[in-house]
Amino acid sequence: MGPGPEGTTPRHAPSASLREADRLRDARDWPGAASAYAAWLAGRPHDWPAWIQYGHALKEAGDPEAALGAYRRAEQGRPGDADLQMQIGHALKLLGNLPGARQAYARALEAEPANDSAWREVSLLLGQPSVAAAGAPEATLSLLGDLCVVFDLTDLLSWFGANRAPTGIQRVQMELVGPALRGGGPAARVILAVYNPATLGWRTLPREAFNRLASLSRTGADPRDAGWEQAVAVARQAVEAAPDLAFPEGAWLVVPGSCWWLPNYHLAVRLAKARFGLRYAPLVHDCGPLVVPEHSPRETVADFARWFAGLAAHADLLLPVSAATAEDIRRLQDSHLPGMTLPPMLTVGLDGAPAEPLPAAGAHPGVAALAGRSYALFLGTLESRKNHLFVLNAWLALIRKHGPGKLPLLVLAGRTGFMGEPALTLLRSAPALRDAVVLLQDVPDSALPLLYRRALFVLYNSDHEGWGLPVTEAVAHGKAVLAPDHSALPEAGRGAAILFRPQSEPDFTAKVEQLAFDAGFRAAAATKSAAVTLRSWQAIGDIVLGRLGREGGAPRPAPPAIPLGTIIRLGIGGETAPTLQSLLGDALRSGEGWHVPERWGCWTRPAEVAGHAALRLALPPGTTGRIRLHLLLRAPATPQSIRLVPRGAEPLAMTLAPGEEAIAALEVAGIEGVIDLGIEAPSAPESLAPDGSAAGREVGVGLISVMACRADDLLARLDYLEHQRFTWPEAEG
Repeated sequence: MGPGPEGTTPRHAPSASLREADRLRDARDWPGAASAYAAWLAGRPHDWPAWIQYGHALKEAGDPEAALGAYRRAEQGRPGDADLQMQIGHALKLLGNLPGARQAYARALEAEPANDSAWREVSLLLGQPSVAAAGAPEATLSLLGDLCVVFDLTDLLSWFGANRAPTGIQRVQMELVGPALRGGGPAARVILAVYNPATLGWRTLPREAFNRLASLSRTGADPRDAGWEQAVAVARQAVEAAPDLAFPEGAWLVVPGSCWWLPNYHLAVRLAKARFGLRYAPLVHDCGPLVVPEHSPRETVADFARWFAGLAAHADLLLPVSAATAEDIRRLQDSHLPGMTLPPMLTVGLDGAPAEPLPAAGAHPGVAALAGRSYALFLGTLESRKNHLFVLNAWLALIRKHGPGKLPLLVLAGRTGFMGEPALTLLRSAPALRDAVVLLQDVPDSALPLLYRRALFVLYNSDHEGWGLPVTEAVAHGKAVLAPDHSALPEAGRGAAILFRPQSEPDFTAKVEQLAFDAGFRAAAATKSAAVTLRSWQAIGDIVLGRLGREGGAPRPAPPAIPLGTIIRLGIGGETAPTLQSLLGDALRSGEGWHVPERWGCWTRPAEVAGHAALRLALPPGTTGRIRLHLLLRAPATPQSIRLVPRGAEPLAMTLAPGEEAIAALEVAGIEGVIDLGIEAPSAPESLAPDGSAAGREVGVGLISVMACRADDLLARLDYLEHQRFTWPEAEG
């Protein structure tokens, strides 16, 4: 009846009428319509819409294979047509090719991320394990070779679990990953993944789920919207159902968000490096928890410090978002870890032109209410680091100086974050601010362009920034923008921002007065912003991926040598800065069989559940002779038999009483400069319930500390034993 799968030209007279074909279609005479369209196309093989209609008629006439051939011909001329991809998907589904149908629906979703019909089909297919395992279409046509990039989007999916509208760090992830998925750039293969602490591996995130979430996050702010909740649920279920990812050999793991808060992350990276030759490139958005720790929770500072300590030992390329952040990294490394060499760095720069987001279902009421009003815009999370108190107190001073109603309205747009309550308290308690300040806490990305365009000018404040996207966005919208002169904010302003002395209220208020009351000054500043040329996010991402493609070779060597005689504690908590001790305490653990470290130390996981637990100690260069290895062990809640199995030496077996802490000592030989020690312990309860039954997790044995020294170093051995006799000082929690 029609073309075969290869889309051969129909053998019919070219004099047929398209109007007649359409009439037969409308009359639902599908065989007649198919013949009429075939006749029309015989003389007009590039009439792509007619090929689509021909396919519809063939499909309705009961020939989905021929319909698919017609759709494929139309695809030659309309490769980005979302509706056509939907029709291809429907035909493939009728033919029983569900993985192929998923790929077609995925392409429709990439072309139109807000396409509800495409998402509905995809979400149904993702619920079928065999289809989900087949995967979606990947980026192709690499410009540079066979580069494979795995983007870790754990941070993004975690954010979407409780929030919808993105902040800067989520926006950066979406802007970098979206273009990479479309292909045609440096990466031949792009995989999205989510870290799974339970298995120390990663699982794939369907790109369709990413595209859907990215689209919805930009068009609304309500995390309780049914469509949003369904998209998040589908993404999570797909990740949970996926097996652990087998990384392509030599792939790059790129973390465009943050991973410092993920338990055992660098242990998982070490395992993947050893197994797959994986290379690791995290973006460093800022070093705020170490530079201005007073603006972060204490546990955040400790987690970040430990992660930072491991960068030099684990990363193959660092991606600071600004030159200022790169300088922070170097300074902190020199100060706290002077013996460690940092990996190469590529300063990314977040000077990407914001894309015009898809329109929301309706106008944001808070933004709509600002129509016709003169206002200054401050976009940013209400948190202590942004120091809204500084801005509000300065605004109060200006109101008292000039009188009520003289200043433009101050619009604060952003959700409340860490220690944001003082600013809210001042807003509630200061009568002069009630009519002078508007707080908008649920503004979706779709409303931001209008919010920027209508602003008289934009201001920004912060005690430290890794970049400062609102400053760049203000420049992109041709607005005069005022920001403090520190950290990365001058870079974010691209030479167009008006800078004030940090924490100087007189300088800040003077410049606000100029912007508010001097139209010529304000216009000149806006003209300067409008003249700035920003890059596309596609270009920024291509530069990053292009650099990955040029960073050839094997992964950088992992963790540093352990100085002989140094007592390494495995417990964590209370760190205020990166230290060699915290790096070594993490880096000597090997194998999958480890729980997350705690304050006292770290439990192994039962071998029958999680695989082996081991220690891998790199010895200082030139070390020879026998090494004495000491371990302080802790038993679980029941008696525990353990075996310590050193490579190249006899195992040591011992039994510990419930809750007992005991020292094990072994003499071993370093083989190729490394000591490898397996730790074997069967499953046992971490604790017992009052009735004596098992409670808590299943564990193996606990490891509190490790020390390696020369076998004849009696002073080091004595020092280690004395440390176990006395109470060790604990960092404040």
